[in-house]
Amino acid sequence: MHFSKGLIVVAAVGVAQAQTPKGFTPAAKAQLDVIFNSTKVNTPGELLSKAATASQPQLALPPSAVSSTETYVFVMLDLDVPPAAGNDTRRVLLHALNTGFKATKQSVAGGDVLLASSEKGPATYISPGPPASDTIAHRYTQLLFKQPSTLEASASDFANTQARIGFDIEGFAKKNGLGEPVAGNFFMVDGRANGSAGAMGTSGAGGARQTGGGGSRGNGTSPRK
Repeated sequence: MHFSKGLIVVAAVGVAQAQTPKGFTPAAKAQLDVIFNSTKVNTPGELLSKAATASQPQLALPPSAVSSTETYVFVMLDLDVPPAAGNDTRRVLLHALNTGFKATKQSVAGGDVLLASSEKGPATYISPGPPASDTIAHRYTQLLFKQPSTLEASASDFANTQARIGFDIEGFAKKNGLGEPVAGNFFMVDGRANGSAGAMGTSGAGGARQTGGGGSRGNGTSPRK
């Protein structure tokens, strides 16, 4: 079967732009490796369990996308927090904002460069915990930016969960001069006891599938979003 060069280029661009959820901005063109112990988010939009995502993931970048001289900041968002009382608009919850990531001399399977940071904040990791009463699976989106020396964020800004609800990533990025994401990814978690890939439809890139540890046990972090 013959494919024109133009069609191949268009297909490649489509794949490159599928790292973050459809319609989400800022979109990421390169894939960020997000690794929970032995569970890796291989395909953006995969369905993972609460148990598999209970601890903070490791991060890695392709050698072509990483710089040994750069420092990076990691952001993770839940795009589907249930609406507040009297409202029907779902909200964003900041699950992590971690600074100080740098390239290490270690690599993960496939040759991507492992990133590491000794910093846990300014917003420490909250594991996914969509409520069992929710009607949809939640999209958890990960972004990696180059970290400017002028970044303004402190732990006091995110002292409680309420301070993280409604986080405006575009406004934060503009205020701090983060620019476009270096890379991104996303996975989904279904809080319903019978949540499965079949309940997801076509939300994920290429269709979501259940991976990671079975069950729906979280790590006890409250509240669960």
